[in-house]
Amino acid sequence: MPATARELFDAYWPAAAALLGLLALWRLTNRREPSHHQGPVWRSVVAWFAIALVIAAGTGAGLLWVFGWPALPRGVSFTATEVLDLLKIALAVVAGFGGVVALAVNYRRQRVTEAAHVLTLDQEQRERTKLFNERFSATSAQLGHEQAAVRVAGVYAMAGLADDWVAQRQTCLDVLCSYLRLPRDDEEQEGEVPRGKGEREVVAAIFRVLRARLGNPHTPGPWSDLDFDFTGIEFREADFSEITFQGRVVFDGAVFTGPHTSFERTVFRNTTLSCHGTVFTSAEVSFRDVLLDQATVEFVGAEFTKTSVDFTGSEIRGRTVYFFRTALTGAKITFRSGEVAGATVRFERSMVTDSELDFSDLRPDMARKRSFGFLVVDGTAVTRSRIDLRGIFVYETNAWFLDSTFTEVVVLADESVDRPWLRARRVKLVGTTLPAVAGAAASGGSGDAPQ
Repeated sequence: MPATARELFDAYWPAAAALLGLLALWRLTNRREPSHHQGPVWRSVVAWFAIALVIAAGTGAGLLWVFGWPALPRGVSFTATEVLDLLKIALAVVAGFGGVVALAVNYRRQRVTEAAHVLTLDQEQRERTKLFNERFSATSAQLGHEQAAVRVAGVYAMAGLADDWVAQRQTCLDVLCSYLRLPRDDEEQEGEVPRGKGEREVVAAIFRVLRARLGNPHTPGPWSDLDFDFTGIEFREADFSEITFQGRVVFDGAVFTGPHTSFERTVFRNTTLSCHGTVFTSAEVSFRDVLLDQATVEFVGAEFTKTSVDFTGSEIRGRTVYFFRTALTGAKITFRSGEVAGATVRFERSMVTDSELDFSDLRPDMARKRSFGFLVVDGTAVTRSRIDLRGIFVYETNAWFLDSTFTEVVVLADESVDRPWLRARRVKLVGTTLPAVAGAAASGGSGDAPQ
């Protein structure tokens, strides 16, 4: 006949109570203690004895409960065989208690071994950090040496240290970037080490170690996630092509000179390219086929003088290319055949004189941001310049001219078949005629404009 719930409860509750008591004692005896103080051994032995007694008591009580608490006979005499059996039981109990002692000692030994291992690892880490600091000091001294050959060796030593010392890799990189900002040639200050002789090779070595660790357009390098601060550096024929940046890149106050500056096929991902107050005088600054993947480009207060900035074939995804308070004089900005996906090229409060803005054959895809335009010219003065908007396949987006003045400007655009996508609001036209594709409100009608 199946047992009832009451019978099952009466049969098993003593064992369950013993198990719960065992777990409670185990929890109390296994509390973490500071590694420098494990407590006396007798505490562990007593604790394990207590656990053994609880188990024995619980098991015995459970058995007696199951058998209905039978009364023990009185005045019973034992035969020799029964005495031997009792002796065996007693010896087994003694052996069990000995096992408990051995278990407590082994457990304590394991805890001590683990604590010693942790201390060893901490000591090794301290030794490694000490060694890294010594290498850092020696390498920094090499970079300040008066002989160029020693400084070149210091460049490679600092790069090797950065490869090994991941925790301070950014610091090592900052030292190399800071070296590039030191005065050279006629800029040396009194008391500084002259750096003219052989300095070009030292600088070239720095750029070689940087390029070697910045990967390629398909795979980032081990330094791609770091921040690069090139503030105030003068670059001549700079080459940052075919590498990957995933940390902040700062060219604030930098000057780009020489015939050619290259960022061709470079990847900027989830970062900011900062060009605040940067001066571009190179004949050509190439961003051809560059990938701006969730990367913001900030040309703030930058100057473009008689230079061509070429973004031909570039991909701009999800962020903005800002030309804010930028001065373009005799310059050409080209985004020809590029792709703008959920992003905006924005000229705001800028001065464009005798220049050309070429957006021909651009492929904008703004379906995810329908309230924004792929091109915004806001609060900008454009004089004797040319804006080419031909061949653009417009899909659910617009180009916006807002609060700007156009003086003797040629604006080229294909006639709109489906809808006017070139929107003008509060625009002053002097010797300028907007193409037929412009919206009816070109001279100041109603309608919302992006902010």
